[in-house]
Amino acid sequence: MAAPALAQGQPPPQARIAPAAGLRPLGDDARRVLEAIPDEGTPRPELHYFRSNEWRQDLLRPHLEGLGGAYVGVGSDQNYTMAAMARSELLLLVDYDPLIPWVHAIYRVLVSESETPQALIDRFSDEAQAETAALLERGLSDNPDRDRIVQHWRRRRGPWHAYLRRVQRLVRDGRPFSWLADPELYAYTRQLFRAGRIIAHNGDLTADGTVRAVGDAARRLGLTVRIVYFSNAEQFFPYTRTFVANMNALPTDERTVALRTIRHRSIRIADEGRWHYMVHAFPDFVSRMETGAYTRSFALTADLLAAGPPFLGRNGISTMTADTPRFVLSRAGRAGTQAAEARQ
Repeated sequence: MAAPALAQGQPPPQARIAPAAGLRPLGDDARRVLEAIPDEGTPRPELHYFRSNEWRQDLLRPHLEGLGGAYVGVGSDQNYTMAAMARSELLLLVDYDPLIPWVHAIYRVLVSESETPQALIDRFSDEAQAETAALLERGLSDNPDRDRIVQHWRRRRGPWHAYLRRVQRLVRDGRPFSWLADPELYAYTRQLFRAGRIIAHNGDLTADGTVRAVGDAARRLGLTVRIVYFSNAEQFFPYTRTFVANMNALPTDERTVALRTIRHRSIRIADEGRWHYMVHAFPDFVSRMETGAYTRSFALTADLLAAGPPFLGRNGISTMTADTPRFVLSRAGRAGTQAAEARQ
């Protein structure tokens, strides 16, 4: 996969990092609520995505800025970029891969101890590997998986270092937009970590344990979930009753959005990227599933294709709202869904 030509030469200069206000460390009661969220002990999948392959979060920025609230998502550090854009107050990350919480544990230690993006990236270099391993051993001293997590870092350090340098170069139209390219986004992410506000668990979006507990925790903490990020995970499971119940269990409101990535031969991929992005009004997402006609994410793709512009964007990002026609509710629409699924 070729690197996107989003910037030339050296990474953007590190500007003075302004403090991110308002993210106080969580109190004892809040920590106990979050510590009660269970893991589900899913099996390790064949592929382990400790790095993201999504390179155009700049397209999402206008849809995320100012949302605040809690953030629920899957995957690794791409979540930090989107949450910092939104100024999310708490990240509740759930991934089917049981090693992804290890990735976030590594970031928690290293980001907390690295004042700038460059300082963090340098910790993955050949020269710093012994010092960084010692830092992880100290920072994870209370984690029963410490030795395995440090070994996980050692084995992947080289490609991880190259990946972080690429994330640092993500600039579009002269504006840096990743958590490692934009010092403001990095500062906000670092404060989230230092305040104990990035929580990662192993869980199954279609089971009734972890996600249900995440919703209960957010509610008990008085937070509205404003972002639910799926990446492309939805293509691997049906919209079961349990999944729909999990989504209903999240304390959301009319501003909440679901974010997903799509690949389909009839939908334009974002320039210099790998995916088409969809921003979906969350109340509409749940409403469509509750009709019973939307049993997989392919049905949403069929609606998007049938609706066309302005819902189906030509620049790599689309939106779905209550105003998007529900083509799948018709008999022809259901046939179209099957055809869309076959073309994926």
